[in-house]
Amino acid sequence: MSDSKNSEKLVFVTGGGRGIGRATCFRLAEEGYKLAVAARSESELDEVVDTITAKGGSVDRYAFDISDEKTAAQAVKDIIAKHGRIDALVNSAGTSYVGPVVMSNIAKCEEVLRVNLLGALIISKAVLRPMIRARSGRIVHIGSISGQIGAPYNAVYAASKAGVAGLVKSIALEVAATGITVNGVQPGTVRTELFNQTHGARAKIKGITIEEQEQQLIEENPQRRLVVPQEIAAAVAYLLSDGAASVNGQLLTVDGGRSII
Repeated sequence: MSDSKNSEKLVFVTGGGRGIGRATCFRLAEEGYKLAVAARSESELDEVVDTITAKGGSVDRYAFDISDEKTAAQAVKDIIAKHGRIDALVNSAGTSYVGPVVMSNIAKCEEVLRVNLLGALIISKAVLRPMIRARSGRIVHIGSISGQIGAPYNAVYAASKAGVAGLVKSIALEVAATGITVNGVQPGTVRTELFNQTHGARAKIKGITIEEQEQQLIEENPQRRLVVPQEIAAAVAYLLSDGAASVNGQLLTVDGGRSII
């Protein structure tokens, strides 16, 4: 592990069990941060924690549902009780639902909104109390360019991420005077464990193979490739760094240029 100046800083990462969240945990551990990692899956947490501790990193695990206000608040209390501080929150928890709007399962749509949007508000509320008392803190929410450019057959996901973008800007303005910054990272299409599930469903609706769907996504990207989780983790690391102290209320897009065409 490196960068001793970060060794006393505690970063709380939600959705840290896989994909972007897991890559972020590994990146921040390499930079010397202490970590509190949360996810709904105990087995995914075990893999992340074991990998980090094997390399000498400091990490605790917390299994809870981000859309449950009581369990989210309790996790924050437990972290504060053990470490006395939360220097940063990185919220990567999220879920998706694929389907044409005219055939939408409203219960599944509500679940996406509860986790992606309400969950972002709930976990922000929980960490803001100790951060305001400390008059210091960083919050980074993982959004999506879908909230900016739209996503056919994934409308509620796009809407939830557009909501997160609005949440980031609003909270940033609310707490700027307290020394806290609030930002978002907006990935393009990222190759994670959920890629085949999500884009497989979109491919089925479109009547094409998953390979054809992937090729379409690659061709839509000016760089002719998909984003990898480590690139999102690098953007998060920057927003937590001392050099980003005046970056506030911003949405850092990491998509190879997809959203500007």
